[in-house]
Amino acid sequence: MPQAEAHAAQDWLRPTLIAVLAVTLARVLVLWGSPTDLYVDESQYWVWGQYLDFGYFSKPPMIGWVLRVFDELAIQRSAFSVRLPAPLFHGVTAMLLAGFAHTMMPDRRGAALWVAMAYLSLPIIAVGSFLISTDTIMAPFLVGALMLYWRLCGGGTVRDALLGGALLGCAFLSKYAALYFLPGAVIAYALYPSMRPHGRHLALFSLTFLLVASPNILWNVANDLTTVSHTMDNIGWVKEESPGVQLNFGGMAEFIASQFAVFGPVFMVFWLLALRAPAPARRRAMIWMSVPVWAIVIVQALMSRAYANWAFAAILPAVIVATLWALERNRIRGLWVGVGLNVAISAVIAVLVLFPMWIGDGKGQPLAKRYVNVAAITEAAEALAREQNIDTVVARSRGMLADFFFHGADSDLTFYAKPPDGAPHSYYQQKLALPDAFSGPVLYVSYRDALTCRDGSQPEQVADLRQEIGSWSGVALPAYVVEADCLRP
Repeated sequence: MPQAEAHAAQDWLRPTLIAVLAVTLARVLVLWGSPTDLYVDESQYWVWGQYLDFGYFSKPPMIGWVLRVFDELAIQRSAFSVRLPAPLFHGVTAMLLAGFAHTMMPDRRGAALWVAMAYLSLPIIAVGSFLISTDTIMAPFLVGALMLYWRLCGGGTVRDALLGGALLGCAFLSKYAALYFLPGAVIAYALYPSMRPHGRHLALFSLTFLLVASPNILWNVANDLTTVSHTMDNIGWVKEESPGVQLNFGGMAEFIASQFAVFGPVFMVFWLLALRAPAPARRRAMIWMSVPVWAIVIVQALMSRAYANWAFAAILPAVIVATLWALERNRIRGLWVGVGLNVAISAVIAVLVLFPMWIGDGKGQPLAKRYVNVAAITEAAEALAREQNIDTVVARSRGMLADFFFHGADSDLTFYAKPPDGAPHSYYQQKLALPDAFSGPVLYVSYRDALTCRDGSQPEQVADLRQEIGSWSGVALPAYVVEADCLRP
């Protein structure tokens, strides 16, 4: 590398790396000090990692693989060890975005640093740094794929094609939302000649993607399209049993408002202004990596419902577009306001993570109720089982089972899901249901409902494990000692 190029690389790399490491370390320390428990999805992802496979009930496998690696390296299993990949993966994503920004605007000093800090300041990234989710695991792979595809369109190499396709495949194995890459790339290909890679390179990129993604595709085929079916359940209105399209204008408005919240209002305004602003063709192409994502999810929100994170794939290219638009027009004060506002929101989130009991919901419960006292149900069930001289605990609730398998992983008790009546409703019913050959008494813990055995009898409740504070408060959790045959469909 010539000396001038080496100096230019160091010019953006060193300050950006120092800043990203500082933010990441601060978030790791907050995570370490947090008393919160794992939410049901987080525990479930950890359970997946204990049963390595090429696919799971509701998501592709990458998050399970990642958590298995961290679990093997952890000195002690805890909520911290499960969530630790979150701030680390976002730190890596910030550095990749910074490098991408430097490639797109190499003459603008500070562009890389601004993009990295803008990304880490986003409220959705603050939340995502304290919880483990598939969006977080997908992020660095998808950004890497975008960056290498962009380079490929500018005359890249075979190596760029192979690595870019492999990273897109890894993003797909993390979350199917990685497929939003495709409509953006197709639109850019159609609109801008400079976004048309050489045919051989495009073929290599596509084939490598399919090769990396194929284990999960084949797993779905072999498992009755389990994950795809669950995705369709989330979409709702496309299912055969759906009552049909019922326009939800309130839901659409709520989703749009949520995007201003999770992206930050200033950066969303910058991105909207960039839609019609003049820019080099290859920079404008990045807009189309976000537009189809937001358009599709807005339609989904109108047709049924959509959560704020469902358009997360749009935010990754959008943060580059918004920040570079502001830098090109010297809107430095606006960038400071945008980052400052986001940092203020992120600070509140950090306080909630460290002190979840400080802010209430007005109903006598902490605002972060779903992350508080979750493990109490496992502790109560274990104590009751031992009191009753029972060594097997069964439940149907996915939330209960998630915590049973995580917090009870080293217990001398055995945990199972209640066998499904028809198609399984969760991974636990699919893979960890009470075996057909099992006989003898079990402790069954229900969620809300009284238990009715297969013969129509209603056993006597031995306890109610409801909790006063946190995730399990305000709901009956009746427990029963029954013969295993009572629970069969």
